[in-house]
Amino acid sequence: GPFPDGFVYAKDIDDIYNHLDNATCAVLLELVQGEGGVCPMDRDKIQALSKHLKSKQILLMIDEVQTGIFRCGELFASKVYGIAPDVITTAKGLAGGVPIGAVITSLIDIFHFGDHGSTFGGNPLACAAGLETLDILHHIHTDGTLQRRIESFHNALEDIVKHFSHIFTHKVGLGLMCGLYTKDIAIQEHIITNALESGVIVLKSGKGVVRFLPALTITQDEINEGFTRLKNALKSL
Repeated sequence: GPFPDGFVYAKDIDDIYNHLDNATCAVLLELVQGEGGVCPMDRDKIQALSKHLKSKQILLMIDEVQTGIFRCGELFASKVYGIAPDVITTAKGLAGGVPIGAVITSLIDIFHFGDHGSTFGGNPLACAAGLETLDILHHIHTDGTLQRRIESFHNALEDIVKHFSHIFTHKVGLGLMCGLYTKDIAIQEHIITNALESGVIVLKSGKGVVRFLPALTITQDEINEGFTRLKNALKSL
């Protein structure tokens, strides 16, 4: 905290229903919580919630700043979950590193010219970078390259869990937004430090999760090299 005013925070998906009333205008979710441990939400529960909200005319808003732009295997994680949100927020990967942000909505005529401005929403450089990024990622998605890289990456993570079961308990994540749960929270920092010294950047997430967010254009050779270096880093612990 402090949390933004106007929001009521639920503990989990089931708890959301306890907070819905006539004053509720929308529910905002991350389908995979990046900072909260890279944990994908339950697909059936998300679909049930989406159906319930539509029946109550409550908007469903999905934060796809990190999960979107093919990070989870599809243009948006919402598609993986089989839902059609009323509003989607996106940024980060949209322009391949150039600052940009966008809001996508199925709602019509909610803004009039001049109602809303955005610092990074529409400058020519960011938009040109965004179009090029989408073209590149759309290509590797449609030709199957992205899915092959996702499968290879997840297989490599499973191999890490198998060979270093004294360090990790299991793999989590969706697409190329992944994590490994450690048995001991205290070892998380040592893993990140040792990996960096071996030339591999991994991140901290939640309590004891080592997070992986590789470039979506990563090659098979780079995956092989990265995991070879990671194994060496783990052996030195």
